[in-house]
Amino acid sequence: MILVDCSELSADEKLALASQISDRLEGVAIALVKGENIVLDELSQEKPEPSIVKETVAGFISRRRDAEHYSVEMAGERIIVHSADPISAMGKKAQNQLPPNLKQCPFCGFVTPYEELMIVHVRAHGRV
Repeated sequence: MILVDCSELSADEKLALASQISDRLEGVAIALVKGENIVLDELSQEKPEPSIVKETVAGFISRRRDAEHYSVEMAGERIIVHSADPISAMGKKAQNQLPPNLKQCPFCGFVTPYEELMIVHVRAHGRV
C-alpha cells in the first residue's frame, strides 16, 4: 500500500494534497487523510503507480511559496515529505488540529462530531 508521510504539512495542505492525488489517479485509487499520513484506497484491480504519486506530491510541493525548503523522498512504497524547518511545521500542525471529538471530511471542510453523519456525508461525495 502506498503511503505519503506528510506529518510536516498542515491539515489544510494534507487535504489539498489528498485531493490532488485522487484527481491524478483518475479512479484507480482515492487518497484519504489518515492521521499524519495520506493512504491510498484502491478502487479498481489496477494498482496505483508509486512513481505517479511521488510525481504528484513533488508537483504539489513545488507550487508552494517556500518550495525550496521542502524535499520529497521515496522509500519503497512510502513517500516522505521533509521540511527544512520541521519544528516550525509541527507548530503549524498543532494549530490546525481538530479537537478529538470532531471528524473532518477528507474531501472538503465539513466537520461533525457524529460518526454516522460523517459516513453519510462522505458517501454523498460518491467516492466510497
